[in-house]
Amino acid sequence: MTDSAPASASGGRWGRVFLLTMVLGWVAWAVLACWAAPRESDVGQLARDVAAGRVVTVQRGDGWQRPGAFWGATPNLRPGPRGPTLAWSLPDGRIRYADVGVPLGDPEPTPDGPDGRLTRVAETWPGTSAPAHRIAAAAEVLAAVVVLGWLAVLVVGPDPVVGTRWFWFWLGSLPFGVGVLAWLYRERWRAPYPRSGAGPPPAVARRSGWVGLGCTLLASLGLSLAVAAVRGLLGGALVAG
Repeated sequence: MTDSAPASASGGRWGRVFLLTMVLGWVAWAVLACWAAPRESDVGQLARDVAAGRVVTVQRGDGWQRPGAFWGATPNLRPGPRGPTLAWSLPDGRIRYADVGVPLGDPEPTPDGPDGRLTRVAETWPGTSAPAHRIAAAAEVLAAVVVLGWLAVLVVGPDPVVGTRWFWFWLGSLPFGVGVLAWLYRERWRAPYPRSGAGPPPAVARRSGWVGLGCTLLASLGLSLAVAAVRGLLGGALVAG
């Protein structure tokens, strides 16, 4: 049997249902996460949004905190009530941010400054149910469901063939769920073993956990550089990062 064995190799109808559910869950996460991802803007756009009544919530902070090991986590502002970064959300669920040029430690904002205008038209960011925050929360839930489904099958399912469980565990931490997609592709869709009921899988040399760790480090660096390059080419208003 060649590498072209279809998804039925991994469990028949339920295997295909699992595969389709995971892929659709990832696509839904990608759409929601991309829509609600903070986009770089400027003070001029902030003033236009305020004047048009499009600002729903607002928060000031000291730059963005990068998500941790979980690739589905939502970026958050570092705490800093007088930080230089001002983020605001729109009624359609998008989030924008700008450097307002106010260093930490400055005096209280004036009524005519950006903060003063915003407090008259917007809610404070934390603890709200504004569209942007609901979308971001939904994206996190979808990512968590995809990760839990992948992890459950990885741990209690049949032994992987392309790599060991540790190999796929490390790759599963890659940004944007790339490792989970790779696992779905190689182990669930184009798995290199016979169809269900056609006999045991052949003995193959599986990639180890150390190989998985090395591939994860290299792939993470490559993805980071690729995102930075695309963001530099298209701008922060189109590519979050």
